[in-house]
Amino acid sequence: MGGVSSALDPARGRGVISVPDGYTTPSFPSLYIPTLHDTLEQRGIFLYEAEAIWHFTFYWTVLLLGFLFLICSMLASFTIFINIVRFRTNPPDRPSKQNSGGRMNGLIRMGLEKDKDKGERRKKPPLWPIFVLPVVSVIIASGISLISGTVVGFALAAIYSSGGFSMSTWVPFLWALIQVLVLIISSYSTLTSIL
Repeated sequence: MGGVSSALDPARGRGVISVPDGYTTPSFPSLYIPTLHDTLEQRGIFLYEAEAIWHFTFYWTVLLLGFLFLICSMLASFTIFINIVRFRTNPPDRPSKQNSGGRMNGLIRMGLEKDKDKGERRKKPPLWPIFVLPVVSVIIASGISLISGTVVGFALAAIYSSGGFSMSTWVPFLWALIQVLVLIISSYSTLTSIL
């Protein structure tokens, strides 16, 4: 009986990949513009090694997820900033309807007058969430992309290596984009409650 073969180990794997002579792993990102002429002649930038496939998938996942989380956290920080800038120390009294619970409105008005007499001021919200939120979001995105990029990268490497296929450098980018879109789609509460 022979040893256990692995698709991630090209020396013992069953897939036979014909690596061209003089092949070197392209640098990241190495995206190219495919044209009809290049496609017919099978010219392009390809990945053959499992480690390179994993690296490209992981890097694209980190970049796209990090960018998405950074944009969302910047929007949240901007909203907090606007809330702090428009902050009023003593908000004006809200007009009350005279028909609804006259006695309660009188008690509430008396309570407001007592608060005004005390001269208490509300505390202004802190600024630190504006700066901490993007940093924490990017750290969370890095953790998520480490896990999902590794799983998808090794799955792609195993599939392409076991089949003996070369992989275009666009494939890791597209799989990272798919991961980001799935994350966006699954963030809607109505979709997750239906499923």
